[in-house]
Amino acid sequence: MKYLAFLCLFIANNIFAQSHQGTIRYERKLDVHRHLQDEQMKAMVPQFQTTSYDLLFNDSISVYKSVPKDEAPDPFENSGGGGHVIMKFGGPGDDGILYQNHSSGRVLEETSLEEKKYLITDSIRTLSWKLSEETGAILGHTCKKATAITSRGNKLVAWYSEDIAVPVGPDKIGGLPGAILKLDMDSAGVVYTATQIATSVNAKDLRAPTGNKAVTRAEYEKILDQVMGPADAQGRRITRRMN
Repeated sequence: MKYLAFLCLFIANNIFAQSHQGTIRYERKLDVHRHLQDEQMKAMVPQFQTTSYDLLFNDSISVYKSVPKDEAPDPFENSGGGGHVIMKFGGPGDDGILYQNHSSGRVLEETSLEEKKYLITDSIRTLSWKLSEETGAILGHTCKKATAITSRGNKLVAWYSEDIAVPVGPDKIGGLPGAILKLDMDSAGVVYTATQIATSVNAKDLRAPTGNKAVTRAEYEKILDQVMGPADAQGRRITRRMN
């Protein structure tokens, strides 16, 4: 009986690895206070902002999008104090979609800004990962450690699982020999952690976004500069609005 249970578990794990498809839910924990100098502003908002994202993928396509707010409420909505901090790090917004074709290297990002929707056209950017034999376990999957430095000088520490043999990860980060299940950016400034993994995905959810105003990444960055001001060295844009 024990042998049969072990055999079923072995087969299940290998089916997942062979399927090259699934859905991963991530929790993103952002340390807001690290990016604020004003002590008054720090007192107005919680230190950590937690949001959830889903990554849907097969062997060549991935779609990354936020979980609806009714499933993952924004703690900033009831923070009190009469102010609201908006932080823009790149990546899809609350109703955005990040579509990546890993075979062609094509990226389409649907996002909104000031009630206008844009479709950003881009290409997948590669990172020079340094692989390590250090291991850990996340949701029952053995993960290996990898590190990299972004073009802006941010340090990345990723834990990826070769059990899920697709080069995907949260936001635009990927390119490893397996799916990233945990990602530490800028020494815990932003941490993504997988909280759920499913072995299925609906093909219709992997369609590329269409419509909206098409712009290049450079053109959209200029629009962000006009609306939110220039980004800092780490690519962050922070503004404050009164409720």
